[in-house]
Amino acid sequence: MAASPGWLTFAGLALAVLTFSVVHPVLLVLVPAGLLLLGLGPRRPQLVTLGLLLVGLALVGARDMLWYAERGWILVLGAWFVTAVALWPGRSFLARGLGAVGAATATAGTVMLLRQDGWRQLDWTVTRTFRQTAATVAAEVGGPSTGGEVAQVMDRAAALQAHLYPSLLALGSLAALALAWWIYRRLVEGETPLAPLKEFRFRDELVWLLIAGLALLVFPLGEAALRAGSNVTAFMAALYALRGLAVLVALVGVPGPGTIVLAVVVALILYPVVMTATLLVGLSDTWLDLRARAGSGTEGANR
Repeated sequence: MAASPGWLTFAGLALAVLTFSVVHPVLLVLVPAGLLLLGLGPRRPQLVTLGLLLVGLALVGARDMLWYAERGWILVLGAWFVTAVALWPGRSFLARGLGAVGAATATAGTVMLLRQDGWRQLDWTVTRTFRQTAATVAAEVGGPSTGGEVAQVMDRAAALQAHLYPSLLALGSLAALALAWWIYRRLVEGETPLAPLKEFRFRDELVWLLIAGLALLVFPLGEAALRAGSNVTAFMAALYALRGLAVLVALVGVPGPGTIVLAVVVALILYPVVMTATLLVGLSDTWLDLRARAGSGTEGANR
């Protein structure tokens, strides 16, 4: 992602938000960007006005339980990110982004514990929404002869999406914060605030979070532990797969547009194989530091 204006980075992050986000993707990006403009400045009238307008977008829409849950998450996530940026001025984006996602998750979890049946009601609402959407898509896509099969496939996909809702929310939120940070820095300083993909890395100690997630999956500790383990493992697996992709880009170089399109098509067709391969490379980088061994060592994930 070496283009000077960073538009390839912007496009990649936007695609990630659209792929993983299980809440309103536009709001998930723009509301935190507005909070950054309001919370960090500079206090230019036009930027303050823009910040107010962006945060005001959170008030749009028909209000039901899911509306309040989505807006609450987006506002808490943005507030924690502003706090992380203010308190950790010398840290990388990824450290502050992961900190904000973790703090927002802890805040949401505390609220759910304090509210009787809060998680159960939210989980039921999310599952119902996903399945209704899947049924609508199946009805539009499936024909008279294949409608039943399409409906079954879509329903299973909706069930999996509902099961992994927390991890998808965390991944989409991290990508959205990166995009919000990109927008904020471009508006305020006119620079590209994120380093190239080949420099993506995070603290090696986070491997223990992946190990903990796998342990919850392996040991028979109940349905709640299985659900938690599934989501922790999915979240960390995605991060390690991205780290593996960064290692490959650092070692072989940035491919051309045609190669990128071909790689995307292959990845879609052979998703399990590609995901496993990049995940293993990312995990190997934790202990072997493959980029440093190849003379391509970098100094951190993102500025």
